Amino acid sequence: MLIISTKLFAQVGIGTTTPRGALDINKPTTNTLGLVLPTNTSTANIVNPQGGDLAEGTIIYDSQLKCVKVFDGNQWSNCLCDDCAPTTPPVAVDCSSLGFTGNFQSGTPLFGATYQVSITNNSLSPIGPITYQTSDLVLSGINGITVTSVSPTSGSLNPGQSQVITYNLSGTPFTDGPLTGSWSKINLSCSSTVNVGLGVRFAYWSSYSIGSGEQTIFNSQLQNPANYGSSGTYNAAFTGFSFSNITSTLSTLSVADLLARYDIICTGFGNMPVAEAAKIKAYVDGGGVAIILFDSGGNGTNLLNAFGGTGNLDSGTINATTNSNSINNGVFGNTTNITINGAGSYGNITTSQLPPGSTILAELTNSPKVFISGNDNRAIFFWDEGVFRNTSVNSNIIDTPQERFLHNIMAYALGKAGL
Repeated sequence: MLIISTKLFAQVGIGTTTPRGALDINKPTTNTLGLVLPTNTSTANIVNPQGGDLAEGTIIYDSQLKCVKVFDGNQWSNCLCDDCAPTTPPVAVDCSSLGFTGNFQSGTPLFGATYQVSITNNSLSPIGPITYQTSDLVLSGINGITVTSVSPTSGSLNPGQSQVITYNLSGTPFTDGPLTGSWSKINLSCSSTVNVGLGVRFAYWSSYSIGSGEQTIFNSQLQNPANYGSSGTYNAAFTGFSFSNITSTLSTLSVADLLARYDIICTGFGNMPVAEAAKIKAYVDGGGVAIILFDSGGNGTNLLNAFGGTGNLDSGTINATTNSNSINNGVFGNTTNITINGAGSYGNITTSQLPPGSTILAELTNSPKVFISGNDNRAIFFWDEGVFRNTSVNSNIIDTPQERFLHNIMAYALGKAGL
């Protein structure tokens, strides 16, 4: 029989005629029934039936975390626990011990990169199942990286059991700096940060450009830490070059995309379409650096015209002589007044075809072979892509006059890129 007694001051007793407080549901020493609290999987689902904010003192049983929680008027408490120390929460999450794994360098595509979260059930009751989604992890600080998948997608934890949740990452970091992963699920959260290293973000268009498979020896010289980096002849903070092939994507990328993603762009064999040539010019106008390689058969004509040069490219000669410009006497040595050679076929223009304001670095008679032009002389032109794969470029060591000249030019390009 249910006995309800109402006393002065609206005291209520359930199972007793002598309530000892505003509500007394205890039948002294003989009550065999427990109190079943309002239950939900998340405090976020709890509402005030009268509308508005929750009332201070609202209490529920969290069926996901298997514990009791109280609302203090501003926020929900952690799980109430009378048999565990404050430093041991019923459910612990850790993003720092594992966190980011993999190699993170600006301009370098991620391979096998992950973010891992460890979850431990410190309570006396099983929890779960908990469902995991890629949206649990939010990345900030660096653009170009996405969370592609998570494993496992759900799981339950017995008392004392731990589980590692792995989020797979893909993409290419656009810049260097701190990358932060912030993880949250139900009422659990943690975060950790990894530093994305500085790399030279080098894009190439078409074959025989720097970065392409046809220039493997010169590429290896760029990647040799004895030549470039914190202990290299060109001493800088970056950790290497990352090469991105934009042959098929240049038409879809905006100038803003190019500036955000690449420090230097090299164009190779082929006569780039007019619209894309104009995009390279705009990239240089916006502060980018371009290395433009000519060849015979008109290859490079549209780029020459985009920068204000006139006429068409013709076929030229194999060799050129550097002049006394200070760029030719750089960190890799004095390479003024030396002969440099191309390979295969060669482009050619005359002095009268040069873009306005150009500065010649190497020539032969009335034919400029290497020159700089464009905004702040950020565009570097070569008469032949073969200059980078001539037999004088023969190992990852820079020790021939032609190699030293080419790397003085690269050092100039890096300086213009602010690296």
